[in-house]
Amino acid sequence: MLKFAAVAGAVLVLLVSWRPSPGTAIPIFSHQYDVSCSKCHAVIPHLNEFGAAFMASGYRIPGVKPGPAFPISAKANLVDSSENQGDGENGAGLPKAIVDEVELFTAGGLGSRASYLVEQYAVDGGQHGLLRDGWVIDRLNPWDAKIPLQVQAGSFTLPLPVDPETFRETYAGYTAYTTPVGTNPFTFFDPKIGARLQIGDPLKGLNVQFFGGQGHDRQSGLTTIGTDVMFSAQDNIGPLALTAFRYSGTRPVAAGELDSFQRTGYGVVFDQWGRLSLENVLINGNDTDCGIGGACQSSGGFTQLRYAITRRLFALGRYEGTMDPVNGFTRDGVLLLGYGPSERSRITIEDVIAHTPQTTHTMNIQYTIAY
Repeated sequence: MLKFAAVAGAVLVLLVSWRPSPGTAIPIFSHQYDVSCSKCHAVIPHLNEFGAAFMASGYRIPGVKPGPAFPISAKANLVDSSENQGDGENGAGLPKAIVDEVELFTAGGLGSRASYLVEQYAVDGGQHGLLRDGWVIDRLNPWDAKIPLQVQAGSFTLPLPVDPETFRETYAGYTAYTTPVGTNPFTFFDPKIGARLQIGDPLKGLNVQFFGGQGHDRQSGLTTIGTDVMFSAQDNIGPLALTAFRYSGTRPVAAGELDSFQRTGYGVVFDQWGRLSLENVLINGNDTDCGIGGACQSSGGFTQLRYAITRRLFALGRYEGTMDPVNGFTRDGVLLLGYGPSERSRITIEDVIAHTPQTTHTMNIQYTIAY
């Protein structure tokens, strides 16, 4: 572990101190299309309206051929917390201040309408990282078609009303996305391997999405069983986006026992890419056998308000809770203040207020830099 920490620290020092020439100092997409980072982002990683449209088009500008770019971009995230870090008890031995993430990615266009992206964590949570995204997406019909059609294949984040990881601004994850039910390891946080069909523009009017993929959760140690499926429908009415989705699959939860489960969710999002945004997600779960001796029901959700005080200074507040037969009712809140000293960096200070059952405060300070 000490050797790994030393290597991670050396990588971080290299990323922070590196001063490449202007031709290679900008991330892949801004170089490909000869624009600044602020074209797509407010304070990284938060997207503006143009950035959301760029992402919805498969990280392409319709009708514009991307130019060549330095093949790899990187992002590093440092965290200093009032609690030890890691997945195990007492932070699994990790200190309070860690190199939280070192992320590498490459992307580009394929032909006139397709593109690819690979997002690899060299470090994740202060430990060895895994592949996050590795996919190819293809626009099946012309860019000016009235009803856009896209198909995506590979490893990617599920189509949710609020992104669980890449564009999350708090260090604390969304508990409704990260909390498993009983011994069923499924969560909405991890990416899935499969294929996704999208019909319609995800930012205008009605669009529907279908996902099918492996019935498996990485790092669970469990075998793959069957095919997971997900259906999502979203209607955009001006600045308001209304979403409904359903995910179902099967997991082994004990010797010879299987859990057939469903997760049904709803999202109400107002002006997600604007100055004042409000995001609400509710998820209900049903399991035939979640590993505790019978069927069980669960629920979770969050409401999150973000306000851009200035172009570089913003505040965020979130309240969330979960309920399941193992953990009971848990709730917490997050208060965050963030500032972007440059287009490619960000500093945030957050207080995570948990009630499980006593009230506790966890302070997290993040510094994020991308090249």
